[in-house]
Amino acid sequence: MQRTLRTGLLSVTLALAGIAGAAAQTTVTLWTFLDPNKTSPRELALKQMIADFEAKNPAIRIKVEPQDFAQMPPKFFLQHRTGGNPDLVWIDAKNLGGLAKSGAGADLGAAITSKWSQADKDDYFIKAGWDAGIVEGKLAAMPLFHGATVIYYRKDLFKAAGIEPDSIKTWDQLREAAKKLTVVKDGRTETWGLGMPLAPIKTESTPTLIGLLDQPGDIYAGCKANYANEVGVRALTYTASLLTEAKVTPTEALVNNVDDVTDQFIAGRHAMAITSNLRYSVIARQAKFGAENIGILNWPSWSGAKPGAMPVSGWWISAWARSPRLAEAAKFAEYMAGSEGVKLWATVGGQVPTRKSLLADPFFAKPENAWVQTMVQAWSASSWMEPVNCNTRTLQSGLNEAVARFIQDKIPAMDALREAEKKFAEAQ
Repeated sequence: MQRTLRTGLLSVTLALAGIAGAAAQTTVTLWTFLDPNKTSPRELALKQMIADFEAKNPAIRIKVEPQDFAQMPPKFFLQHRTGGNPDLVWIDAKNLGGLAKSGAGADLGAAITSKWSQADKDDYFIKAGWDAGIVEGKLAAMPLFHGATVIYYRKDLFKAAGIEPDSIKTWDQLREAAKKLTVVKDGRTETWGLGMPLAPIKTESTPTLIGLLDQPGDIYAGCKANYANEVGVRALTYTASLLTEAKVTPTEALVNNVDDVTDQFIAGRHAMAITSNLRYSVIARQAKFGAENIGILNWPSWSGAKPGAMPVSGWWISAWARSPRLAEAAKFAEYMAGSEGVKLWATVGGQVPTRKSLLADPFFAKPENAWVQTMVQAWSASSWMEPVNCNTRTLQSGLNEAVARFIQDKIPAMDALREAEKKFAEAQ
């Protein structure tokens, strides 16, 4: 009887301990466009990251609430005023200015990096990306992984056409290469030379923006866009000519977003395509023509004397300033942006590591990872970061709409660019 009683008491004690342990757990909510229940490389990396973090921090649980990547940051800014925000959110480059204006981001410097050594801080080799998260001296967002809009190309098709990738230094040379790569049979285009996302939503940089940047001075000085000039007209008309004159880009590009163009490149519709380097691992895994045939070009320039500006974009992690679980949220944010997290983003997720110490890892010496060094070299040669003190959410969409207005509505290029300037001004 006593043994039975002791056994019963022990069971009750263990049950109560379990309840107490569960009650002591803190759940941190995270908004991201990734879903750890899915199987893309970055989603697998996030899933592994959460599992590793929770194993080391049993009192903290991470709850991911996947969101639409375009709507997520504006939704976070809005709900800062009304309440109901997650503890952590991912912010892209286009919305860092909005984060600064909203005041929704907690100071991660006080919560995290104030405890770091200078060597830890210096390990982030893309300084522009790190500085982009600083608002009035406070670190409102930390880089998770950096990306850029790039031109992917098919190595096999380049070889068949006798084109050396390094020979493409100017915009004219890019257009001529696209002509050689465009395949038309029986009046139907089987392979387009260059795919571009020209829709006004889910955008990436295009020749209009990269060409515009190839001029002296800051085209966004004082958060005022300076598009309506000689270089702007040259960049816009060049982009339009790829559809209308050279016919190396389909007219459906005007309604194609970055998802569409990425899928089309994977399916073999384009010999070259503009999309994000952040999608490299997905493209490499799904491409029908084999990962070994995927390469990345430097952006051309007007003169060819140096590469065009390689944008610095990507995703940053921010914590909600009003989170009641800020300490726990900051702990996971630090893990995602720390050496263990960055290594997972790179080796599992297929991203360029944000910490230079990881570039010495043997993983990046493998031939299939040579594109990582290409990105690092391109950023080192010529890079550009959106002005984070401005609201740049409409930057590329306005330029894409200008291209559509020029092609479809036949308005003068200068007028179309003035409309884009006005749209940018209204977003500030």
